Amino acid sequence: MKLKAIFLCVVMVLLSINACTKHIQPPLFDIDTKNLKQFHGNLPVAVMVPQNADKNYFIDLADPRKSFGADKIYVDLNLMYKNAKELIEKQLSGHNVAVSQSAEKQLRFTITDIKWDIWGMGHVAGAILDFEIETGDGYSKQYKVQDQSGVNVERAVGGTVSRAVEKIFQDDMVIEYIEKQ
Repeated sequence: MKLKAIFLCVVMVLLSINACTKHIQPPLFDIDTKNLKQFHGNLPVAVMVPQNADKNYFIDLADPRKSFGADKIYVDLNLMYKNAKELIEKQLSGHNVAVSQSAEKQLRFTITDIKWDIWGMGHVAGAILDFEIETGDGYSKQYKVQDQSGVNVERAVGGTVSRAVEKIFQDDMVIEYIEKQ
């Protein structure tokens, strides 16, 4: 009987050490438009994102000291890019800027890193997204944004895309490029 109890304890410890693997599907969230710069443009803009990106992108834990028993999380970058492109195009269209994949003016959005974290003594999942926005005239800027969710890491990762799009439309150089004739 003692041997069974010890065996059960060992199995439970091993299970708690070996993290679960999750493949998340980050949802699409609207962006907060109140802090965005106003703009308009007369020329169409193409929104470019990488095609055929990593379908199993590993999202590393931001703080390795919290890695004991942490989940291994993967995301399809194609979904992240689809969500970003949709939100960027929605903002352009909402400001009466035509969107056309064949336009000479281009905005290129590229994710450079995604991390997740455990905040609020384990009650909040956080996510950090590093990305680059580049205009067709050569301006390029790298940003880091974060979001959080008290529900799960999937929602936190999805929220970072919305925060990224908000950053793009707060950038004076991006706005100037969109408005340039």
